[in-house]
Amino acid sequence: MKKWGEEVLERIEEVSIDMTGNYKSLVAKICPNAVVTVDRFHVTKIVHEELNQARIVEKKTALELKVKDRERSLIV
Repeated sequence: MKKWGEEVLERIEEVSIDMTGNYKSLVAKICPNAVVTVDRFHVTKIVHEELNQARIVEKKTALELKVKDRERSLIV
């Protein structure tokens, strides 16, 4: 990217990056006017992982309930 020259790098307004590595600090150095955004693939991946963890916890909790308590929680 440095080969593009400072004039081009300063005109870049937004950069989408991977969440891994030191990309954010690198972009801040060579594209001082750019807003950094994280690509949606990684954001979606994190959201799905968190939702799956919550689902697992809730299922485990439900299975630990007595049958009558489980039926009652479905009605409420």
